[in-house]
Amino acid sequence: MSRQRRCALVVLGASLCVVAWAPQRAPALRAADGHARYRDYPERPVREFLKLHFSGSRAFSASGLDAKERLLTRRFRSALYRFFGSAAQRNGVLPLVVDPFTGSQGATSFAVRDAKVRSEKAWVPVEFTDGTNRWTITYLLRNDQERNDDRWRIDDIQDVRGMLLSEILKHP
Repeated sequence: MSRQRRCALVVLGASLCVVAWAPQRAPALRAADGHARYRDYPERPVREFLKLHFSGSRAFSASGLDAKERLLTRRFRSALYRFFGSAAQRNGVLPLVVDPFTGSQGATSFAVRDAKVRSEKAWVPVEFTDGTNRWTITYLLRNDQERNDDRWRIDDIQDVRGMLLSEILKHP
């Protein structure tokens, strides 16, 4: 066998080894069945929710959730709508003074920080500012089990004192 042919075979063999042992290209885009699929990450729904919230009226009302409700879990969404229903029975008076989604009425910007993930739960800290003050609200997320599509949804919001919005909504 000629030297040139041996070199070609060695290069071919090395190439096949690299292809066989290299990680699949973009494994996050492949589902178990091999079809291309997007794997969600927990910061995405929080960022999208806050972009919608800041671009809208920021009203804490049932109509203010219309475009954002797809980013919430069924449990959290139901708790919010029950709260708005009981507020409507009390002549529309809401006992909350601040925007619970930002922790303030005067928030002007936000920065979504890296999530901490444990199995189907995630905690996403978001730093808000009003130009002079800074504070952090934590968004709690879950994989969406109701649709079984591995998408993250907002399941609750924890304020700077550690209080959960779902607990506050239970006691209007």
